[in-house]
Amino acid sequence: MRRTLKVEGMTCVNCARTIEIALRRKEGVKNVEVSFELGRVKVEFDEGKVSEEEIARTIEELGYRVLEEDSGKRDVYILIFSGISALAITFLMFYPIPYGLYVQFLLSTIVQVFGGWKFYRGSYSSLKNGVAGMDVLVSLGTTGAYAYSVLALLGVIPGTPFFETNTFLVTFVRGGRFIEERAKKRALRLLKSLLTAQHSEVSVIEDGNEVRKNVRELMKGEVIVCRPGDLIPIDGVVVKGRGYVSEAVLTGEPEPILKEPGDRVISGSILEDGLLEIRVEASYESSYLSKINRMVESALSEKPKVQRIADTVSHYFVQIVVIVSALTFFIWVKFTGNMEQAVQFSLAVLVVSCPCALGIATPLAVVVGISEALTKGILVKKPSSFEIFPKIDTVVFDKTGTLTEGRFQVVRYELRSSDALDIVYTMETYSNHPIARAIREFAEKQGARKIELAECREKVGRGVECGEYFIGEYEDENIPEDVWKAVALRRNGEVLAVFYLKDTLRQEAKFVVNEIKRMGLTAVLISGDRTETTKFVARELGFDSFMAEVKPEEKKEVVKSLQEEGLRVAMVGDGVNDAPALAQSDLSFAVPHGVDITKQVGDIVLLSGITKLPESFKLGKKVNNKIKQNLAWAFVYNLIGIPVASGLFYKFGVYLKPELAGLLMALSSVTVVANTVLLRAGSRG
Repeated sequence: MRRTLKVEGMTCVNCARTIEIALRRKEGVKNVEVSFELGRVKVEFDEGKVSEEEIARTIEELGYRVLEEDSGKRDVYILIFSGISALAITFLMFYPIPYGLYVQFLLSTIVQVFGGWKFYRGSYSSLKNGVAGMDVLVSLGTTGAYAYSVLALLGVIPGTPFFETNTFLVTFVRGGRFIEERAKKRALRLLKSLLTAQHSEVSVIEDGNEVRKNVRELMKGEVIVCRPGDLIPIDGVVVKGRGYVSEAVLTGEPEPILKEPGDRVISGSILEDGLLEIRVEASYESSYLSKINRMVESALSEKPKVQRIADTVSHYFVQIVVIVSALTFFIWVKFTGNMEQAVQFSLAVLVVSCPCALGIATPLAVVVGISEALTKGILVKKPSSFEIFPKIDTVVFDKTGTLTEGRFQVVRYELRSSDALDIVYTMETYSNHPIARAIREFAEKQGARKIELAECREKVGRGVECGEYFIGEYEDENIPEDVWKAVALRRNGEVLAVFYLKDTLRQEAKFVVNEIKRMGLTAVLISGDRTETTKFVARELGFDSFMAEVKPEEKKEVVKSLQEEGLRVAMVGDGVNDAPALAQSDLSFAVPHGVDITKQVGDIVLLSGITKLPESFKLGKKVNNKIKQNLAWAFVYNLIGIPVASGLFYKFGVYLKPELAGLLMALSSVTVVANTVLLRAGSRG
């Protein structure tokens, strides 16, 4: 296959050389021609080994931007010519002119060669890889109609040429494919606009002057300038200026946030007002935007189970259709002797059965679903999640960091040793748990300093151990009611200090739990905290049930026991120590901390926090319904279309001519596309 891509951002011969070398290294790429003057890349490649999307991604990973392909215009021209030719042939059928049949033959031949080439190429590629694709049926149908007409024109076989059939078939199928591809590209363009910097260059301050640099050349410590309307391309810290930054695309939060010197900004956000000078904190590859980009690309490469089944069905379905078409031909010839009618019915079967709608039913819905989710601050890492949403009946929530702010504060403390604060401060530097951070910060404010301790290691979910010292949960019946957590420092079992901490419930937590219950789902709270604290939280937020004093390693068993009761369980956690339980659940949601989302293990990452959990369930169910509707339409369409096309109801005056079958096949694809696009409108309603 050959493709010509328009590429923005090439400024010199070296840019062109960089792209050429990168593409030549990819398996399946046969030839590359790059012109930086024209901003054009010509690529010849093997579709079986590398896709056009992979080639475009390779170019964009080098810091350039791939625009619409030149070949798109050629497809439009071919479609227009095919349509005009089909109408002209139809006109000549009703209003004969001298040599009219030869004019029809000429137009039909041009359409078959240039319009049908796309299907021949697709058929060759799929058959070469051992797969009978949709293009095979279209190729057989159009070629059969054209060949019959040519043979009839030459008098080799009896009958009347019907050159309008193959021209209309090519027109209708290409028209349906054109609409389908535009819908997919529109959805993918939305993802690109959300995930990639709109400009490959950015203004950098060097020696008091602004210079333009490719975003991928930025080094940590450099200072960039952003003006109103600019997309912030990289993670950093504001060093000068004030401005309102919108993070809606990344977190779903609609209100812009005021950023001042010292504030962090994340890549992908947009400066709506003001002027900011930002110190680069990480390379482009390590930026928040780049991480999300890679995760979405990974998600799009995964096929949900229902799509894999549909692909398998399509493969065998094509083979069955070819057999049915052949049987239709022989049966009509044998019992009627009408060759022309037999050919028309067999061609109608081939064309009407083309499983195009079946092939796009799932992937199109998944692409639109992922893009819509991302606009709401929901990152879907596994497209198979859309199949699971409707099956969930129980949602298990981790407490700390998920329903609470995860910012513990020491409300009181007891010291029974003069060096206890120094020991505690040193030990808690070995843990990043919210409680450890709170105690470490408290000790630092009290003037604690780091000392030498041997053999220190974190015991996940329990505490930190350093030789004879251990700091972890403290259990005592005299713990005050306003305390959520008590932590003690021990030396060989002797208590040297006790810290009493309290967390704060998230404002949106009660709303989320109520919404989950309103959807008919059971909400369960699970926590490692003591029973009194967990009971208080469960009552405050309205949980159906709760489980307290559950150790991190036991959370997985709790989820497993619920599943053994026949429940389909979704788990919502912060991903810090909930990984085993999240992995065990049927559907997992992670609430990220900071910008390092690559550590999140959930199927879905709630970028905006748990407030988006109910919305993710609503969207997930809508996407699943669209997939089912699309598949149902595709199957019902074929269930009705094949018997009618084969002439089963001919004696009742109900039958399909091949060109009408082609129109119906195109309309089936358009129907699936239109139904899927409604998902976007519905999710915003």
